[in-house]
Amino acid sequence: MRQKLKIVIGGCGLLAVALCVGDALEAQVGRSGPEKTTRQSAKGRSVRSKSVSGKGSKSIKKGSSTKTIDVKVRRFQEGFVRDAAELAKQYEDAGNLVKTRKMLELILKLSPEVKGVRAKIKQIDEAMLSANGLSAEVNTARGWGQPVAAVFKGQPFRIRAAGDYRFVTNLSIGPSGFAIADAARDMAVDIRCGALIGVVVPPPEAGKKPEPGKPFLVGAGGTITPKETGLLFLKINAPKGHKSSGRLKVRMTGHVRKP
Repeated sequence: MRQKLKIVIGGCGLLAVALCVGDALEAQVGRSGPEKTTRQSAKGRSVRSKSVSGKGSKSIKKGSSTKTIDVKVRRFQEGFVRDAAELAKQYEDAGNLVKTRKMLELILKLSPEVKGVRAKIKQIDEAMLSANGLSAEVNTARGWGQPVAAVFKGQPFRIRAAGDYRFVTNLSIGPSGFAIADAARDMAVDIRCGALIGVVVPPPEAGKKPEPGKPFLVGAGGTITPKETGLLFLKINAPKGHKSSGRLKVRMTGHVRKP
């Protein structure tokens, strides 16, 4: 047993000597051989690694606290909200309520808890819906007639209709009632007979006839958000061949322009 221990100890001693000799040889070769270049490359990699990570920066270990990062995020949010609010005010002072609203929406997306922003957006919406007044008359004896306004996709407008007219018809109809096959000539489906209706016709594409949208109820009025950009037409929902007479007065505000 003692002999085996001597052999092991002796082997360890030889290994230590060999390692020392190896280190000495590497040091000797490093002064004049390619190993020097290898060590310089390793040193360069170390320097580049430090430069990438930043001087004095500390690596973040998985599972470590993020309180410092959270503070930076809060500062970023506060700075963004402050700058966005100032830009919104500048847009409002310049009279551009659309861009004012967009800046306020950005604030809500980043910091929905900021007080007063939703109320301000509501105030701006009301201001926009009360601007750009247009007036028109609907001759109930005609069909769609001429466009009364230009409207825009996703941009709401407010419309009010007033007046009375006489609904007259002397048509022969069957048990199915009035035709609703073609809204351009006949009645619009699922809308009360005699009600004021509207339709938006988009701009024509090259070589194509414009396709009107689906007719919608206007009635006495309300807030309407178009599904497409185009020209707004109005008429009463009546069958072809009716003999109605009278005019309805219409007032529009909001995102409307002259046709």
